[in-house]
Amino acid sequence: MKNVWSLIPLKTTFDPDLFHSFVVAVESLTPLTCLPPCGSPGDVFSWVCWCLWTTRNQLLFEARPASAQITATKALTNALEWSQAQVPLTDASKDTQIAVTLHSIPADTVTCRTDAAWKKETSEAGLAWIFDSCSSLTASDGCQYQSRVSYVLMAEGLAVREALSHAQHIGITKIWIKSDSLSLVKAINSISKPRMLYGVLSDIKSLSSSFGFCCFSHIPRLENGLADGLAKACLSNVVTTWA
Repeated sequence: MKNVWSLIPLKTTFDPDLFHSFVVAVESLTPLTCLPPCGSPGDVFSWVCWCLWTTRNQLLFEARPASAQITATKALTNALEWSQAQVPLTDASKDTQIAVTLHSIPADTVTCRTDAAWKKETSEAGLAWIFDSCSSLTASDGCQYQSRVSYVLMAEGLAVREALSHAQHIGITKIWIKSDSLSLVKAINSISKPRMLYGVLSDIKSLSSSFGFCCFSHIPRLENGLADGLAKACLSNVVTTWA
């Protein structure tokens, strides 16, 4: 662990041995940011801890060791990708977005958060969708195991497609799909479709036209924890759950 932290180019020195527990470290630390030019602009503490945890699990449960260099690089890459995926809004654009949302989304629209977990080594994916509604009709969420998925963006698209199919099956007529994949949301909403996603995007377009109302928007990854957890559990357990 100390070797990984020593490879993170922090602006301030961090010694994990100074804290007797993870909780104390979280409560005591100021944001840990990296030096330019390779550093992420945000706090990297959680990303390093997450990569340390996943690397440990891979070693214990899959006998797949990873070097400190690989773990540190993965943490910095994840932190940078997350920062780049966030879309900064000016005050004016925030007001416009709120106004558009309040006036264009029907009151009885069901919100659905989707996510996918993808394993590069085996080309397997876990797809998940969470309905956010008090209606008993939408009380059941769904997940599906999918094999032969060539890349992560395809997995995210398949999760949206299956969510729409499930919603249609249980009688939902107005739906608001939210995904933490900014690239996918842009592809769905754009006129020009990426060639590598053309098939799944065509399916999404066809399914969305069957609803009285259907829209797609991006949410931060931190707000999509339930769908993320369900997708990872589905991939780990190789299960499919459909109401």
